[in-house]
Amino acid sequence: MKLAADHSNADTPEFSDYPLLTASASEDTVNTDPAWYTPARLLIAFCVVSFLVFLDRGIIASNGVNGDKESNTGIQGEFQLSKFQDGVLPAAFMIGLLIASLVFSELCKYYNAFRLIGWGMAIFMVSSVGCGFANSFWTLLVCRIIMGAGEASIINLTGPFIDDVAPPSQKTLWFGILYLFPTVGIAVGYIFGGVIGASMGWRMPFLIQAAVCVPVVLWLFLVHPISLRTMHDDEEEAHTDLSAPLLGSEAAPAAAVVNSLWGDICILCRHPVFLYSSLGYCPVQGAFGVYSYFGPQAGHELFGVGRESIDLTFGGVTIVTAVVATLLGGWALDRVGSSIKNAMLLNGISAVVGFVAIVAAFWIPPATTTGFVWFIIIFAIGELAIFAGTAPVGAVIVWSVPTRLRPLASGISAIASHILGDVPTPPLVGLLQGYIQDWRISMLVLTLILIVAAVLFFIGAYVKCTDYRPEEERLSLEKGHRLTVSNAGNVGPLVSDMESATMVHHHGDLADHDGSRQ
Repeated sequence: MKLAADHSNADTPEFSDYPLLTASASEDTVNTDPAWYTPARLLIAFCVVSFLVFLDRGIIASNGVNGDKESNTGIQGEFQLSKFQDGVLPAAFMIGLLIASLVFSELCKYYNAFRLIGWGMAIFMVSSVGCGFANSFWTLLVCRIIMGAGEASIINLTGPFIDDVAPPSQKTLWFGILYLFPTVGIAVGYIFGGVIGASMGWRMPFLIQAAVCVPVVLWLFLVHPISLRTMHDDEEEAHTDLSAPLLGSEAAPAAAVVNSLWGDICILCRHPVFLYSSLGYCPVQGAFGVYSYFGPQAGHELFGVGRESIDLTFGGVTIVTAVVATLLGGWALDRVGSSIKNAMLLNGISAVVGFVAIVAAFWIPPATTTGFVWFIIIFAIGELAIFAGTAPVGAVIVWSVPTRLRPLASGISAIASHILGDVPTPPLVGLLQGYIQDWRISMLVLTLILIVAAVLFFIGAYVKCTDYRPEEERLSLEKGHRLTVSNAGNVGPLVSDMESATMVHHHGDLADHDGSRQ
């Protein structure tokens, strides 16, 4: 496999003086892979990175770290936080994530994307140390914001890398493997933060987390990097009124970057399937946010089960369903043919099944042991359906936009899923429940947003769009056949999945615009 070179504009300054940011000229033109590299090793590395980043989400929310103001334990007890301040801390990463997602998306045009993941992890590691030594609420808040900035590079760039290197006939399954580690990381973070925080103090989990990140950061900086498959500007970037410079055509260098970013965002807005997929996933993420936060409380009040038992039950169900459904969703799309249309249809069906199952679960007759068992079983079916769309959504995001805009698309989609999804829905449902005092009605109203998601996914399935995967990969997989490509670019004898993944990365060209309609 020949490593793809990073393309940039002709007037871009030279960055060869910064070896930790950009690969050298010899690295960009080398005809062989680095000695460490295989697609499977890269997937494992990115799974570890994702796990460590999302481990922090569980740590900050765990009882051992978050603590209690009344008993003077944890963060709340040491800094005497109000409920508002306590709620701000876990959400503070969104500020850094929002800004840094745009920054990293623009930087990967000029710098090696693999190195940028290293810088993101370094920022995350240093901020974790800052959290461990924070001496006030405001210091801790700033560190949380910076941690979100470091996380942005992982969210933006790992998905496009996997899109490049995964075996074509198993690509969505590989997305599923990558995307299940955030859920696993959060779940382990609850346990890790609870156990270590309770026995060694709330600061220690952050410091241990930073120590574990050290070898990962060093590895990302020191190994021979690979590059994202990129492309020169194409017809999608023709100057139009929609993508006119935001700050004028004769802009200073910093303003030119803003103009470039604005133009890229405008290009993304002209890709309807990207918009339908991103917006469709927001209600799904919003619903999951409510089930995670209020599910145990609602189950306790409806069925009279002890809080500790129901916390453990909900946690176990969420972990198992997330792992099984995320992998199953990726595998299913690969089996039926990984076209964009099939992915959107699968997402729509998953949302409908999830809606029906979860509504049914919350209308099980209350206050009986048998009722709670049936509630958990049917609720688990609903969560299975919801999680099954995770890998297909991630795949559509990077397949439905120009190749070089995949990092920006991944970042914007992730930001939207939080801002329009799991950030506003818990407080809104809490407000509704406080007014009507009926968890069945509150959950029914909340779950209706899954119908909105299904409608958006189904519409997106029948909107004409360009599939930006390499043409030979797209045509072969949509017909349900394993990709077979020779080095000359012609269809050849059957090759292994790993070999075909290498060949696709080698070709790395944009599918013909006129011939790549669904």
